[in-house]
Formats: sequence, C-alpha cells, structure tokens
Amino acid sequence: MKRLKQFGFVALSTILLVACGNADFKTTSSGLKYKIIEGKDRGKDSVKEGQWLKMNVKQELSGHKDSLLGDTYGKMPAFVKIQAPAPGQPVYGPDEVFKLLRKGDSLVTVLLIDSIISKGLAQEATLPPFMKKGDKITITFKVDEVYANDSLAQADMAAAQKIEEKRQKEELEQKSKEEEAKLEKSGEKAKQIQEVKDYLAKKTITATQAPAGEFVKFDNPGTGAQVTDGKYVTVKYTGKKLLNDSTFESNQFDYQVGVQSFIKGFEDGLRQFKQGGKGSIYIPGYLAYGASEFKPPFLKNHEPLIFDVEIIKVSDEAPKADVMPIAPPAPKK
Repeated sequence: MKRLKQFGFVALSTILLVACGNADFKTTSSGLKYKIIEGKDRGKDSVKEGQWLKMNVKQELSGHKDSLLGDTYGKMPAFVKIQAPAPGQPVYGPDEVFKLLRKGDSLVTVLLIDSIISKGLAQEATLPPFMKKGDKITITFKVDEVYANDSLAQADMAAAQKIEEKRQKEELEQKSKEEEAKLEKSGEKAKQIQEVKDYLAKKTITATQAPAGEFVKFDNPGTGAQVTDGKYVTVKYTGKKLLNDSTFESNQFDYQVGVQSFIKGFEDGLRQFKQGGKGSIYIPGYLAYGASEFKPPFLKNHEPLIFDVEIIKVSDEAPKADVMPIAPPAPKK
C-alpha cells in the first residue's frame, strides 16, 4: 500500500481504542478517523512543512483476525518529513494530520481496508493473505522529537540507524546460536557439514574449514590489509547454489565487517582474506540462511551456498555509497 509504506512497520492495542471510544475521534475530509492525545510537556507550536517528526509507531490489524503488524519501540524509530501531498495522489492516511502534531503528542489513526481499496491505494487482489476487506488498521504515533531542518533530522537518523544495526546484529546472532545448538543436538549440523565436505571431495577442491564452520578455498589470500571487524570492505562476489552450481546473484558492494548484519558463513569467510584476495567460500546451510523466513524465495531451508569472492579494498574509512545486497533482515520476535 503506497502511502503506508513510508512509515515502515507501523498500532495501538484494542484496549486503548475501547477506552477512547469512537466519539472521541475526529474525521478528516477523506474519511480518516483520528485522535490527538496531547503530551504533558507538549511543544509550543505545531509542526510546519519542511520540518521532521521522529516518532515511535505501532500498527495493529483488526477484523476477521486480530494481529500486531509491527512496533518500532526499542527499534529504529520513524522519521517523517512534513510536506504537501503530491498533486493528483489519493489522500487517505496518517500524514493528513501530522501537521497538527507537536513534540510530546500521540496520534491514533484508524484506516479501513475498504477505503484503502476504494481510493486506489491498494487492490484487493494484492492484499497480504492476512488482510481482508472489512478489516481496519489502527496506527498510533508518539512524537519524540521535532527537527527544524533536514540536516538535524538526518544526523539523528544516522545515529539511530547505527544503534538499530547493532540491535539487529545481536538479535540475529542470538537466534543463530539457538538454531545451531538445536541442529547440533539433533545431528543435523554434522550432516550439513558433511554435505559440503562431500561436494568438495567430489569436485576435488582443496579448502580449509574456517573457525565458524564454513570452508574457504584460496586462489589468492591477498597481500594487503586483513579483513577484520570494523574495517570497510569492497567485495566483488558471485553467489551460487552448492546443490547444482547454479548462479543466483553477482554484484559488488561496500560493507563494514562485524557491524552490519550479514549471513554468518559469508562474513566469517571474508575474514580469512586480505585486500587483493580471491577465492571461494563454501557454506553449510545452517551458516547461510538456515530456515529463516527472510531467505530468498528460490532457496530451500538450510540450503548450502557458494560465494566466489574478490576483496577489492580494505579500509578504515567508510565509502561514499553503501549497498548490502544479500544481508538478511533481523528475525521477527
């Protein structure tokens, strides 16, 4: 849904709705129901076009089935710039009333799925399977800060992003440890490692098992700076399925080791190289995407992978552009 995507994972418990009651809600000309709850330390002025809101957001779906869709509390907050709607674009969403908010305020909005469809913001055929006509989405926003200009907002956004990346990495590592422990107990971990060993033997490939468990073949280990945590690395790679040697992706990207989230076997494999290094990383399924619901749709659960890599550059300084094409999102709770 086009206008909702800008808020990311964006809701309020049913209890709050019942407590407020529909009589407390106002309605915009588009039909959006909303309620502003003024904060105790409310700012003096409402926000203006060009300013930014930093908000925590929750979103809940209710109707044929109640479910919490998302919650930014304790995660990356939403940063929204106040601006006039684009000419000709359908109007129906929380941004209609953002201009009425002040620092410290909370906003509750109720969007009807039927209205979202009728206004052309989504098509019934493209709704997620858990969402149906007759449902409604309740979104709550808590305004934590108001920024006067882009530079102030972007500086705080960058700081918040670093905190979020650290949180996601820790969450991913914890989930990975728990999954690996279960696989080891069941004997599945040993089977997945053996699967890679059998492949290497069949192809007569000489590779060394790295600390995390993946296997690395060195065409050239490199002679420059070592890939270590905190370094910025430019990597050229080709990703393949080990089961049939088919290529699924080739790219080049910049990446900060040990900071940004990445699949464990790939990241540990990179640490075995220096700048100028070239080789291949053979990753058992549990060190790749495992059984994650976020794995690419063309991969099976615990599918082993191969990455042919070339370490173009290792630096202490961040590159101008930063693209991370195969990093998995943090798992849902």
